[in-house]
Amino acid sequence: MIKVGYRLVLFLVLLSCIPAHAQEKPCKQAPLLISMLNKFHYCPPDPGEKTSVEVFNSFIQKLDPSCSIFTTPDIAQLDRYKNQLLTTSSDETACKFLNAASGVYQKCLYRSDSLTNLILQKPFDYNLQDSIRFSYDYMGIFAANAGELEKHLAKKLKFDALNILFNPMGDDVPTTMSAAQIVLKDAEARKKLGIRKKRALQRILDYPSGLDGYVAEQFYNAIANRYDPHTLYFSPSGKEKFQAAISKESKAFGLSFEEGKNGDVEIGYLTPGGPAWKSGQLHKGDVVIQAKWPKGEPVDLTCSGSMEVDDLINNSTYDKLLLTIKPANGTQNAIPLVKELINVEENTISGYVLDGDKKIGYICLPGFYSDWNTENALGCANDVAKEILKLQKEKIEGLILDLRYNGGGSLAEAIGLMGIFIDEGPLFMIREKDQKPVIMKDLNRGTVYNGPLILMVNGFSASASELVVAGLRDYNRALIVGSNTYGKAIAQVTLPLDTTIKFDSKLQSKRSSGFVNVTMRKLYRINGVSHQKTGIAPDIELPDLFKSIDYGEASNPYAIGSDKVDKKVFYNPLPELPVHELAEASRKRTEASEVFVKIKQMSDSIHDARKHPEVLNLNIESFRKYRTTIELLESQVTRSFAVPAPKYNVMSAHYDDAVLHADNYRNEMNDMLLKKIKDDIYIEEVLLIMDDLINLKKNKP
Repeated sequence: MIKVGYRLVLFLVLLSCIPAHAQEKPCKQAPLLISMLNKFHYCPPDPGEKTSVEVFNSFIQKLDPSCSIFTTPDIAQLDRYKNQLLTTSSDETACKFLNAASGVYQKCLYRSDSLTNLILQKPFDYNLQDSIRFSYDYMGIFAANAGELEKHLAKKLKFDALNILFNPMGDDVPTTMSAAQIVLKDAEARKKLGIRKKRALQRILDYPSGLDGYVAEQFYNAIANRYDPHTLYFSPSGKEKFQAAISKESKAFGLSFEEGKNGDVEIGYLTPGGPAWKSGQLHKGDVVIQAKWPKGEPVDLTCSGSMEVDDLINNSTYDKLLLTIKPANGTQNAIPLVKELINVEENTISGYVLDGDKKIGYICLPGFYSDWNTENALGCANDVAKEILKLQKEKIEGLILDLRYNGGGSLAEAIGLMGIFIDEGPLFMIREKDQKPVIMKDLNRGTVYNGPLILMVNGFSASASELVVAGLRDYNRALIVGSNTYGKAIAQVTLPLDTTIKFDSKLQSKRSSGFVNVTMRKLYRINGVSHQKTGIAPDIELPDLFKSIDYGEASNPYAIGSDKVDKKVFYNPLPELPVHELAEASRKRTEASEVFVKIKQMSDSIHDARKHPEVLNLNIESFRKYRTTIELLESQVTRSFAVPAPKYNVMSAHYDDAVLHADNYRNEMNDMLLKKIKDDIYIEEVLLIMDDLINLKKNKP
C-alpha cells in the first residue's frame, strides 16, 4: 500500500513528461492555453510580470530539475522573455521564446552528454575526499560556467557510480566487501552509467513530437501549474493516460519488472489475461534484453534499472512492442506484444472478512474510477456495493473501508459511494467561478449498508476520497481513523483547447491537438467549510511514519486557499459517535505497542534529518556507512508495518471461492492480498477500534 502512495505522488510529478502527438508548430498553442485558463479557471492569478517570472523559473526547473544541464549564462540568454510570457495575446512572443529555449536546451543537452562521456572515460578516485550536498527542496543553483558544471556533473556521476557499485548482485554483498574488491567493478559501473545517461538523453531528443514539442509541453505545464498544482496541460496521449489511471480498464501490455539477484532486470509480474500472459512465452524471472518499437532503433535494456524499464515500456505511446528476453534456459527470444484493454489491478475492488473476536468486513478502495467513454456507466460505487452484499452474506458485524492512498477521481462516484451509507440528503457543495454554491444531494432513498463503519485515511487520501470522509463524518455515519488527509477540495474538468467549447455529453470524446485539465470548481462541506489546503483531521489519529514530510496540498506554493461559504444547509445527522472513549482506548494500545512506538521514533528521526541538507562524502567507506544506514532503515520500515502476531484471520468471501479455484493467477494474487492485509499493523488497530465501537453500541442503554 505504501508503494501505491508513492506511485500516486510520482504520477502527479511525471504528468508533465507524457508524450504528445506530433504538431507542426507547438508554440502556437500558448496564447490559446492562456486564454482557456483565464476564462475557465476558478481563480486565475494576476498575469503580470511577477507571475510571468514564476512561470519562467518553473519552466527552467522542469527542463533541468537537478541543475546539471544549464549554466547561469545559458539561462541569461532567455531572460529577456521572462517578464512577458503571460501577457502576450499572439503566438509571436511564445514562438520566439520557445525557439530560443529549444536551441539553448539542445546545445546544453549535447554539452552535458559530452562532459558525461569525458568524465566516464576515466576511473573515479574513490579515495578523494570530495562530497555532494543533497536537499529535499529544489535548489535552483546553477553552475557559473562550463568548468563549474563539469565539476558538478563529476560529483553526481560519482555518486551514481557508487550506487551501482553498492548494488547487491548474486552472492556479493558490497557493504561487507573490501574497498579494493569494490573498486575492481568501477569500469563496469561506468559503462552501465554511460548507457543509462545516453538513453536518457536520447529519449528527450527522440520525443514523438520532437525536441521542440518536448520543450513546449514543459512550458505549457509551467503555465498551467502556476494557476494551481492540479491544473495541467495534456497532449492527446497524455489525456488518455490520465483518464486510464482513474479508470477500471486501460490499454497495456500487462507486465511489470523487478531487479534480479544478479542485477539484471527481470519480468516480475504478468497481469492475468493480459497480452504478455496470453503470449504463453513470457514468464516471471525472464531477463529483459531489448525493446523494439515500430519506429526507431532497438533499445538495449541490459544496463537499465527496473524502474527505467517499467517507465520505458508501460508509458510508451506505441501499441506494439517486440520484447527480447532470456529465459532460464539461456536462449534469447523476441516476443511480439500488442496492447489490449485490461483491468487496472490497482483499481480492482475485493471484499474480505477479518475473522477475530467478531466478523468484520474489509474493502480497500484505491481510487474513484469510472468509465470515461460511456455515459451513465457504472464505476467504483457500484463495485463497492456488490462487495458489501457479498460480505453481508458472511454475517459481518461492521465494515472497514480503506481509503489510504486513494488520490480521488470521479466526483459522481464519490456521490454514489456516500449514497450507499446515507439514506438521502445533501452531501457537499460545489461553487464554480463567480457563481453561488450549489448543494449536491443523494437523491436515492435507502442504503446498502447501515451498520458500524470506519474509514481508514492518511496523507495520500485526497480529493473525492476526502469528500466521502467529510460527508460521512458530517452525518456521524462513520468513524475516521488514521492521519490528516491531503487537503484537495477543488475539482478539475478536462477540456480541449477551444475557448468556444460547449459543455455537453460529447465533451470527453472531442478531439484536439491539446487539452487542459483545469480547476473550475471548489468544494465545501455541508457546514460551509472548505478543507482545501487544510485536509481533514481523523477522529482517531494513529502514528504516521510520513507525518513530518511535507507532501500535502499546503506544501504546493500555488495551491488555492481555504475559505467558507455562508449558505444554510439542512440535514439530519445521526447521533454522535463515542469518539472520546474510542480514541482513549486506541491511544493506550498504540503507546503500549512496540511496533507503533518504533514508527513514531522513525517519524521523529525523519523530521530531524529533514531540517538540514545532507552532505555525503564520496569515498568508499563513507558510502558504505551511508548504504548500510539506508538498508537498515528500509528493513526497519518493512518490519515496522507488520503485525507481530495477528489476532485475526483474513478470508475471501465464500461467494468468490469458485472464481478463485478456477483461476490460478487470480488465486495467487488473492493469496498475496490476504497476507498483506493480515500483516498490516494499522488494519489490526482499526479492527480493535471496530470491536470497541460495536461493544459500546451494544452496551449503550
